[in-house]
Amino acid sequence: MLIYNVTSKIDHRIHAEWLKWMERAYLPAVMETGTVERYQLTRLLGVDETDGPTYALLLTFNSRLVFNIYQEKHLLSNQKAIKDRWGDSVLSFPSMLDVVLKG
Repeated sequence: MLIYNVTSKIDHRIHAEWLKWMERAYLPAVMETGTVERYQLTRLLGVDETDGPTYALLLTFNSRLVFNIYQEKHLLSNQKAIKDRWGDSVLSFPSMLDVVLKG
C-alpha cells in the first residue's frame, strides 16, 4: 500500500472557500479517477498558523502500479487545477509514503 501525501499551507484569506472546494470539487474529481482507494484530509496541529493553516492530504493507493497510473494520467492535471484556482495562496509539497506495518 502506498500513500501520496501533499502538505499545503493555505492563506487565511481563502481558507474557508478552499476547504469547500476541496470537499465539493477537487476530492470528488480525484476519487472519480478510480485509482485512489481512499483519502484523508488532515489539519496539522501545533504548527505556526501566522500565514494560514497547514493541511496534509493523504491519498491511499493499493499498489505502486496503481499510483503510477494515477501519476501518468491524472497527477499533473490535478496539480494544475489547484495552481490555476488558487495560485500562490496555496503552497504545497508532495511526499510518498510506503506502508510498512498496519494495525
